[in-house]
Formats: sequence, C-alpha cells, structure tokens
Amino acid sequence: MTDAIPSRDQWLAKAGVLLIVDDVLPPSGPVAKGGTPTVKPKELGLFIAVNDDGRVYAFNGHVDLGTGIRTSLAQIVAEELDLTMEQVCMVLGDTERVPNQGATIASATLQISAIPLRNAAAEARRFLLARAAQRWSVNPQSLKVEAGVISAEDGRTTTYSELVTGEHDELRISGDAPLKATADYRLVGKGAARVDIPGKATGELTYVHDMRVPDMLHGRVIRPPYAGLDCGDFVGNSLLSVDESSIAHIPGIVAVVVIRDFVGVVALREEQAIKAAQELLVHWKPWNNQLPDMSDVEQAIRDNPRVRRTVLDQGNVDEALAAASQRMPRTYLWPYQMHGSIGPSCGVADYQPGVSRIWSGSQNPHLLRADLAWLLECPEASIDVIRMEASGCYGRNCADDVCADALLLSRAVGKPVRVQLTREQEHLWEPKGTAQLMDVDGGLNADGSIAAYDFETSYPSNGAPTLALLLTGRVEPVAAMFEMGDRTSIPPYDIEHMRVTINDMAPIVRASWMRGVSALPNTFAHESYIDELAFAAGVDPVEYRLRYLKDERAIDLVKSTAERANWAPRTAPMQTANEDHLLRGRGFAYARYIHSKFPGFGAAWAAWVADVAIDKQTGDVSVTRVVIGHDSGMMINPAGVQHQIHGNVIQSTSRVLKERVTFEESTVASKEWGGYPILTFPEVPQIDVLMMPRQDQPPMGAGESASVPSAAAIANAIYDATGIRFRELPITPERVLAALNAGTLGEPAKSPEKRRKWLFGSLFAAFGAVLGMAATAWPFHSEIAPIAPPSAGTWSKATLERGRLLAAVGDCAVCHTAPGGASNAGGLAMHTPFGTLYSSNITPDEKTGIGNWSYPAFERAMRDGIGRDGRNLYPAFPYTAFRNINDADMQALYAYLMSQAPVSQAPVPNAMSFPFNIRPLMAGWNTLFLRRGEITVQPQRSEQWNRGAYLVNGLGHCAACHSPRNLMGAEKGGKAFLAGGMVDGWEAPALNGLSKAPTPWTEDQLFTYLSTGYSDAHGVATGPMGPVVTELAKLPKTDIRAMAVYLASLNDSGAAEAQVVAAATLPNANGRRVFEGSCKACHADGQGPKLFGVSPSLATNTNVHSDQPDNLIKVILQGISTPATKDLGYMPAFKDSLSNTQVADLAAYLRGRFAPDAPQWEGLEKTVAHLRANPGTH
Repeated sequence: MTDAIPSRDQWLAKAGVLLIVDDVLPPSGPVAKGGTPTVKPKELGLFIAVNDDGRVYAFNGHVDLGTGIRTSLAQIVAEELDLTMEQVCMVLGDTERVPNQGATIASATLQISAIPLRNAAAEARRFLLARAAQRWSVNPQSLKVEAGVISAEDGRTTTYSELVTGEHDELRISGDAPLKATADYRLVGKGAARVDIPGKATGELTYVHDMRVPDMLHGRVIRPPYAGLDCGDFVGNSLLSVDESSIAHIPGIVAVVVIRDFVGVVALREEQAIKAAQELLVHWKPWNNQLPDMSDVEQAIRDNPRVRRTVLDQGNVDEALAAASQRMPRTYLWPYQMHGSIGPSCGVADYQPGVSRIWSGSQNPHLLRADLAWLLECPEASIDVIRMEASGCYGRNCADDVCADALLLSRAVGKPVRVQLTREQEHLWEPKGTAQLMDVDGGLNADGSIAAYDFETSYPSNGAPTLALLLTGRVEPVAAMFEMGDRTSIPPYDIEHMRVTINDMAPIVRASWMRGVSALPNTFAHESYIDELAFAAGVDPVEYRLRYLKDERAIDLVKSTAERANWAPRTAPMQTANEDHLLRGRGFAYARYIHSKFPGFGAAWAAWVADVAIDKQTGDVSVTRVVIGHDSGMMINPAGVQHQIHGNVIQSTSRVLKERVTFEESTVASKEWGGYPILTFPEVPQIDVLMMPRQDQPPMGAGESASVPSAAAIANAIYDATGIRFRELPITPERVLAALNAGTLGEPAKSPEKRRKWLFGSLFAAFGAVLGMAATAWPFHSEIAPIAPPSAGTWSKATLERGRLLAAVGDCAVCHTAPGGASNAGGLAMHTPFGTLYSSNITPDEKTGIGNWSYPAFERAMRDGIGRDGRNLYPAFPYTAFRNINDADMQALYAYLMSQAPVSQAPVPNAMSFPFNIRPLMAGWNTLFLRRGEITVQPQRSEQWNRGAYLVNGLGHCAACHSPRNLMGAEKGGKAFLAGGMVDGWEAPALNGLSKAPTPWTEDQLFTYLSTGYSDAHGVATGPMGPVVTELAKLPKTDIRAMAVYLASLNDSGAAEAQVVAAATLPNANGRRVFEGSCKACHADGQGPKLFGVSPSLATNTNVHSDQPDNLIKVILQGISTPATKDLGYMPAFKDSLSNTQVADLAAYLRGRFAPDAPQWEGLEKTVAHLRANPGTH
C-alpha cells in the first residue's frame, strides 16, 4: 500500500536518507483561448530517496494507465544507480509524495517527464560514489557499483544504505551529473517484465473499485437531465425540489445531500444507496433542447461560431490553386467518440478539516487536487489525492467527477464515502472525445505534382470542468474556447504552397481529451488526401509520399514498413482478385505525432500498412492484418513499447470501424455497450510490429503515435478494395453496403495483367470447389489431436453469455439431454426411419464428452459432420444447418460448451439399420446433401429479415423438424421447405404458405408463439416444441422478432398484412417503434396472449377514445402494479424507461391507430411532463 511510503514532508524530516529534490513550477492546466495561465509558486519536488532500508524510492508525477511506465521509469532509475529492478520502488501520481508534473497526456512521460528523474538518479550516484571515495581516500573513478554495492579495487565494499545511515542529505538536480553511457546499459533497452502484472493477474492488487477504509459509507448520485452539456444558464440552476420522504421506507439511509444541481444519497450499505438513488423523487425545471441537430454533426460544426487561426501560410496558395490542372476539394468528418472505460468510475473520499484524502483512478491527480481545493474553497495542501489503479481511459472519463462527488458527500456526513457511477451515468456524462471537421482544397499540376494544400480544421473545444464544480455553481457554466485543434495539423510533407488554418470554437457537447486529441482526425484527412492525390496522379501511394518527405528517419521508416509488408506498387484500386464474396485491399499511411501546445513537440514516427476484407453482401469490413513500423528512438523497454503498439492498433481499429456517440432529444443516446459497440476479440487483426533500431536517440512518446495513421490506412485500404473513398467515420457496414449498392463500386482495370489475375482467381476458386467436394466425399478422415481442456477464465463473460444464447438458439440441451439426465450429457433416443440413434455427450468431459476437442475439431463436426476421431456423424445431427453459423458465433458456442461442468456419461450405442450402420457411407450422403442448405445474405431484404433467416436456417435449424425428408433422410427444399414434418410421432406444422392452419401465421403470432409458447390463433407449444420455446425464451426479443419477420415472409399472406400495418402507422414511426418494443407483446393487434391474465383490446379501450389523454398517459407511466382481480394480470410502469417525448409519441400512435376517426390530442408532451411531475393530480 502507498500509505507505508512516507510523504514528501516526512522524507524531508527523516534521518537515514539521501534526497534528490528540485524546484518544480506546477503546470497551469488547460488555458482558454485569450486567457492568462495561472502562475503558481514553485514547489519543492522530490525525485529520488535513497533510504537506509536498502531501497531506492523514485517519484514521478504521472500515472501508469496500463502503459507500463512504472516499469520503464524503474528501469531508468535502476540503470543510472546500478541497482536491480527489485531495489527500486516507483511512486506515481500521489499528490503528497510526487512532484507536480501535470496531467498524464500526450505520451509525454518518457519523452519529457522522465528527464529530471534520470538526472536525479545520476546526481545520487555521483554523490554516493564521492562519499564512499572520501571515506576510503580513493578516487571515485576507481569504484564500481553493482546492485547498490560499491566496491573498491582493494576489495572493500559498502552499500548505498550504509552510506546514508544516520545521515540526512538533500541535493538539488544540477543537470551536470554524468549520465551512464548507452554502451554500458544493462537494463534500459532490454525487455523487462511489467512490475504491475503479477499483482493484477493474481488479484493481489487493490483497484479503486475494491478500496475499503474503516467506517466507510456508500453513496450514489442523481444527475440532472442535461447529460452531454456543461455550459448554459440551466447548468447548476435546474433543480426544483427533492422529496426526502420518498425514500423514508428504505433502511440504512444516512443523508440526502443537495447543493444546487448536485444531488446525492449516503447509506450504510451499497445496495441501500442504489435503491435510494433509484427511488428518490427529484424534480427538475422543464428543460428546453439546447443541442443542434446531432444527426448531422458536420452541419452542427459548420454552424458553430469560430475564431480562425492560421498557423502556416507559405508560398501563394490561392494562385497555385487557381492554376491547378486538377482541383480536388475534399471534406473529412470525425465523429464524437467515447472513452468507454470498463469502469464505471469510482472514488473514495475521507473529508477532514485538516487534510482530506481521496482514493482515485484519475489520470490527472494534481489537476484533480486543484479542482477539489476549488470546490471546497481550501488550499491545495489540504487535499491529498492517492492514485490507484482503475479502468483505462486515455483522456478523461468520469474518474475526476466521481471523486468530487465522494468528497462532497463525505463532508456532509463526516465519514469516508465511496461513490460508484452506474453504467448509464458513465456513458452519459463522461466528457466525450470531440468531433472534428476537416476541409481540404488542393489538387494536381499537369505533371502530377501537388499544386497546393489548403487545410482547414474545425475543432469544438474540450475543456469539460469537473462536474461538481458546475453543478454546485463553483464555476460559471460558460462555453470556453481552447486552442486544441492544431495537434499534427501541419502535414509532414514538403509542399511549396501550403496553408493550415484552425477554427477554434466553443464546445457543442461536453468533451475532453481523448487519445490522439485532434491529431488522429487531422492525420485522417492528411493521409487520405495524399493517397487520393497519388492515385489521381497515377503514382504508387508509397512512392508519392516519398517524393515529398525530407525527414531521413521518416523516409527510412516508410521504406522499411513497406518492405516488411511486401508492399506491391499500385496505381489503381481493385487489383486484388476476389475470393467468393470478399473484396480485399491494402492501404498505407504515415505520420509523426506532434503534441502539446502549438507548435508542440514531435513524438514517435509511425507507418501503417492495413489489409482489409470486405463482404460485398453485408458491407462488413474486417481489418485482417496490420504491419506497423514504429520509430520511438531509444526504447526503454522494447517489450512494453510493442504492447503499447498492439493496444493502439486494437483501439484505433475499433474507433475507425465502429465507434460513434449518438444523440436523441438533445442528450446522449449511447447509454451502454449495446448503443456503443466496440471491437470484439474475434475481430482483432493480426499485428506485425517493426520497431526501428534507434537506441542511440532520445526516447520519444510511443503510446498515441502508433494510432495516428490508423484511420487513413484503413480507409485507403477500403478504397483499394472497392474504388470508394470513405471520408466520414466510422466506416460501418451499413455505410459500406449503401455505397456498394449505389453502384459506386469502381470497375476493375481492364489491363491484360488484371484480366489474367481474375482468370487465375476464377480457375483457382473452381479448383478449390472441386477439392472441397472431394474432401467431403472422401470416407476416411484424419483424427484431430486431442487437447487439454482449457482452464477456467479462458473466455470473457461476454463471450460465454453470447455462447449461452447461441446454445439456446440451437436448442443444444433439448436434444442432448436424456429424460432425467444431466444437461447436455447426451443419451436422448431419436427414432428415425433408418433406426434409433442416441445424442452424444457435449459436456467438456475428456473421456466421454468433448473435453479434449480443439476448436478446429469442433468446427469440423459442426460444419462438415466429421467428428474429432475422423468418423462421419449421422445427419440427424443438423450440421447441414450448423455450417451456416458465422465464425464469431461458432467460437462463442464452443467457448460456452467447453465452460460447462463436465459430466462423465458413456455414449449409448446406436441401433441403425443397414447400410446406415456403416459410418463411412455417410460421406456419400455428405457429397449429395451437405451444401444444399447453405444460405446467403439477401441484399434486397432488410437487415432484420436476414438476421431471422440466419437464426432460423443456421443454429435454429428449424427445417430439421419442420421440413419433410426424402428417401435418403435429407430435408426437402423448394416448396417443401418448412412445409411440415414428423418428429418422434409429433407433427411439426408447416411454417410456409402450405400451412394447414385455418389462420395463416402472421409475424406477430409467430413472435408471440416463439416468445411465450402460445398464440391465440395457433395454440400452445407442446411435445418437442415445448422445450424449444423454453430455450428460445432466453434470447433477446430483437432476435425473436427477426425470426418472426423471416418466417412470416414465407407465408403468402404476410405481404398484404404488412402493407396494412405499415399504412396505419406511417404517420408516427417513433410511436410505432415504442409500441412494438414496449406494448405489442401483450397488446398485439388488440388480442395478446391470455396466459398472463386479461390483455384488453386497445381498439376498444375507453382511454384511447377519451377526449383527454390523461388516463392513458398515467397508465403508461405508472402501470398497474396491483390489479383489481388476480386474473387480470399486471402491467409494468414505463416512467423510468420512456421519456416524455416517447410517451407522447406512443399516446399519439395509439390514438391514430385504434381511434383513427377521433381528433388527435394536442400538447401531449406538456401533458406528459405535467403528469410525471404530479402523479397524484388525477
């Protein structure tokens, strides 16, 4: 624990220590445009403490965010002092102990903040050698040091601890102490194991979420309704009242704390605080929308007031543009993005009149200390921020905000308080990574050279004061403008006529620093544009860049990276032969990250070669491989640098392909991971890192630099694959598919060489198909070697949950569980016309189950019907359907099955008649029927329909029961597909137009049936379908709906019904969406299922036909928790899940659909707001 390490002041008073100190000028923090930096007095900073306990303590004001600086800084100190790593204790971030070196940002720790630490270590070494030499009367040059032991030529030895025992020495950093020569390094430049990993891996480390202190209470906060905004008169002035009596029934409540718009509760136990925060009645002033239309971020930025700032203007740009042979104006857009910390943020505070202590996961401990001092109106010395490990951020999440919350609550109750935010609060309130708009005007001369480059970038500011300062009114909620959009704004190329202009502007949405602040977007534009220029000039894009690079290290990096990736010169897109439905391409990008206040500092150089594969049918983009060249000068810990690069590739790939914050009703709509998807493990590309050997150069910031070229490299690769330029992120499947379907896919070059490639590719594909058929028909297959069962914890909870749902779709337990037997242990008898077979054990038992099956063995069985031992499976196991499962789902299903409890249960011998009892003959069956059931995406159909087809015909394998079989036991196709079948003496009814049911299946009836096992027109699921519905009930309703949409499309009457419903609900699409998501399960078409009580027809509901909407709205808001009779059933309340606008849209939809002849209600949203604020009025 850090508590065992003395504070700076305790070190200064301690005996038996050598201290290396220096005066430190605390950074002022972010300064608004036109503002004057706050000049604070210099502080005495402690850098090195050589202690009499044999250890050396080293102090740095930055924090380790998982970047490994705790290890790298220890390497530097151990190197200069000739110590082992175990003899060095790094202290990071704690404000009572370390020097104030500002926020941990811009990858500046090793490049800048480590310099005084290295000089301090050298200072200590010189002093200790001099003291030893004085005691022995020898020349200091004759002494040697190893592991803190000083040796003289005559064999005498002493230690650092012996030299400081009983003494107290303080030295200033002179800057002239000799540094160890690079050639003598033992530790720096060598790979070192991260010192923090063992504690994290074993659970020994205490994260801030796990922190507990004596007498600690638990707090929760209730945020105001203006999430996403931190400027405007309403901030800090919106609270009307708090009804403390509303939580009087909850035990353990200690206090309700209200300071203007800050509202918090404190309780004895955490679950009590959670319940109190949910039930406390808090009334806010009506709030009018303040955001512009955030569905069009580009226009919102263009409409935002700006102050132009030209940072470069060389040559004559306007004349050069006018004279250009080919002028190419372009616009690039970067979206709002989220730090997305796993968190959510947590903090613990112990307020004391003397010194208050805060345990925090902040990235900015000293800035946080200043904010907390401002909040409490006390000196900074009265605040001690103790930095603990927390969820990653790379910018500013809510870690600072939650510490301020905890401190206010602790002050109110006089005891330590722990506060943790909810997932929704974290997503809503974290300061976002801001959007950015880049406009480029340029073009080519007749000879293909660059005519001019006129770059203009617009950057909404990212100041984001600590939230409690705003909510309590300690700072004014003004829209401050910062000069932050200029990072890496000047491209690295030598262009004669060039102008770079920054449009500084106030924030639109609450925003703060996020990894690669403004540098990633600017480089996205620079590197996409020069790629466009290269192709327009007919020059290979790597060669074109080299023409304009003058930096020798950059040239070396670009050439080396291209060589490492086996880059083939190209002058036109779409030169890579297609493989089936995939388009493949490669893209290049280069950048040197320039950070800090303009003109800033150069950090590391990085170059990317990205390979992509694009599914023409779905629009999905996969980054399959990234070759990344990196020059960060001297690498203190090369292994750590490589890990940093890997992390940057993964995070930036996610940002380019997936991440975008969405907004609704002038607030953030991305409230959890479902609304803010990130890259998953199966989507991580192969990463090949080339680290340039520059150990003779100063170390450069390595973290963010690796990510800067990412967006352009991927976008350029997509262009290479498709001939389409994407200039707006993220590059999502729907955007790609829309572009492909719009006919903008470029035509392949018609050169003979190109045609030969395509011909060769086609022949290769045909040959591959023949080989595939031959392999399938071959009756003898090799065994796949067994493996040791994967250990617990191999897969994430998310993967296992995904696999659990997939197992439910596939009804694994239905077929693989015998009556009264263990789940999935097999033994269920299946009677077929060809004999009786018994389901297998699919638990991870090594001897009788699949415990020793590798994933390739599992996949082969699922796709090709061939077991791990090489034997063919019987087609009663529906591998003909399972082969349609995508790779990610297959991997998740394997993970789930392998994570079950193993059950030892020997298989029951099958009793199949001849010739079906001869397993190798099943290979011939495979040849005829294995690929008959393959499905493909139907681009003319909706995403929902295709999802349903995938579920029904893949894992769901509905045709296994609902399709008739031919004489060979194969499912019939064509009109007979899903036309009904027999299973164990039960009829599986037709699900298509041949259904014998008097009432054709409709989408809603199917949805209800599959969700509940009951349909008023079709009855209750019985026989084998009962347990199937039990499994399907575990799935998200969106998947059930997708299956229903697909199945309903097979019924001839489905189109007519859909047309009627669409016509009735078109005027209010938002209301219809709410109805279908919240109401339709019970009130579908007026007659919902009766299994859960009476669900009255809304067509005859008097509330819908009333002149006033109040009753209907109150029922929607409050529900029916206590029905008049038990047979009526209950209805949930929607006040906590639907907004005023959503309830108003729903009421209008119900009125228009079920009472179409009645006049529409007016002022619905105001009425909803009134009834929500006054639930007892009517």
